[in-house]
Amino acid sequence: MLREASPPQSRANRSAGFARSTPLESALLATSFFLGLSISVGMLLRSQVGGDQLNLLARGWLLAVDHVFIPYGNPLSSGGNAAGGMTTLLVGLPLFLWRDHRAPTLLILLFHLAAYALLDRIVHRDLGARARLPFALLYWLNPWRLYHSAFLWNPNYLFLFGALHLWAIRRQREKRNFWASLVLALSLVLAFQIHPSALLLLGSAGLLWLRRSFQVHWAGIRLGTGLGILPLIPWALAVGQHPEISAANQGFLFRGLIYVFPLLRGLLYWLRHASLSIGGKMAVFDFTPDFGAGFNAWASPLARALAALGAVTMLGVLIANLRLAKKILRRGWLRRLPPEVSRKSGRRFLEEYATWTFLAAVVVYCGAPTTVMNWQGLVILHAAVLPPLLWVNALLRTRHAPRARRALALTAPIAVLLLVAQTFGATHYRCAGRLGLDLALRSDHPMLHALHVVDRCPLPLNQPGGWWPDVLPETAPPRRP
Repeated sequence: MLREASPPQSRANRSAGFARSTPLESALLATSFFLGLSISVGMLLRSQVGGDQLNLLARGWLLAVDHVFIPYGNPLSSGGNAAGGMTTLLVGLPLFLWRDHRAPTLLILLFHLAAYALLDRIVHRDLGARARLPFALLYWLNPWRLYHSAFLWNPNYLFLFGALHLWAIRRQREKRNFWASLVLALSLVLAFQIHPSALLLLGSAGLLWLRRSFQVHWAGIRLGTGLGILPLIPWALAVGQHPEISAANQGFLFRGLIYVFPLLRGLLYWLRHASLSIGGKMAVFDFTPDFGAGFNAWASPLARALAALGAVTMLGVLIANLRLAKKILRRGWLRRLPPEVSRKSGRRFLEEYATWTFLAAVVVYCGAPTTVMNWQGLVILHAAVLPPLLWVNALLRTRHAPRARRALALTAPIAVLLLVAQTFGATHYRCAGRLGLDLALRSDHPMLHALHVVDRCPLPLNQPGGWWPDVLPETAPPRRP
């Protein structure tokens, strides 16, 4: 269903950027892929469980063990709970096969693999074989993506939905297609049930459709929407009995436009997500739990220095975005691509896709009722890496190619070292330590032992005044025969 014929390539195209990869580039591409996959697997094996993870695991456990379907997701920062039972299915179904808290995270890793395979195919077709290596460095080895590929959390599922969004829109830039429209509508509705940040994808698709950058097959849209709504039926019935699960009572609409800072914060993440500028719990390093205080005394400052050095790469991302903005403005940013150009130039289409996805983010961040957080932009990370990818790919076809290669050669080791540091010292991949995920729980439950939560990282249990997952009974119900 996701196959698409390659556009014909002229001799000029092959010589100007669609040339075959050199053996060295192919070897580096394979090395980058296996390196990224190995780091993800290492992170997955070390992934830890905090409050958000326990809330998700409780839903999956109730489905897999007690056959109870929770029709709503985790509590939201804006109040209420995520609509629909998609998280119950995504967490519960893997637990039928493997009773371990890492089972749903394995599905997340598979989602990331599928997203990269689909995006890599698009980059190969539209920008040429030699663009695949820069894309692997910018996306596959991106610390933001890799960090979120190996622990259980709602936004971590959305990378695949972002890739499907680009595929479905690109597939219909010339003519409408039933299957592409079905995939677009279905993925948007399901993604929104996983995390509300999927609104960024909806805004991007809406703006691109309004400017007629792609067409839709309305029968596919209707069927995809209908299929996506099915998990919402139990949620709608539950809302009738428990209205509080749909009550969003935090913040107010257009908060970002009024206070400005939330909007600027969101736009800053557009730049950071395409760079090595990590932050938050991703940049809190503590190697003491695994290697002792002596090792941590020098390794932790070194990791923080690497993170500070990685922040410099955001300057290159800013230049790439300004360069793209200049091209779009010079071309006439409201003037859509002529059909003959859209049909022949994948590069021009990707430029337009990145531009209007960014503008959709501006609109959504203006209307956001709460302050924009870093995880809310992860769903469009694939679009955020397009401006630097397009710039690097253009430089590789000019006399500045040696400089571009040197920049990539300097950036890649920093990314790898940061990822190794995160694997062993960042918050979600170590037991306790500085700003760890350790919780004091006010009760005990068989789930905590059967899924090896407390076996791998002991949590204080039966602590008065402690925390507890929102849907997990504090007194375990009798096990069904």
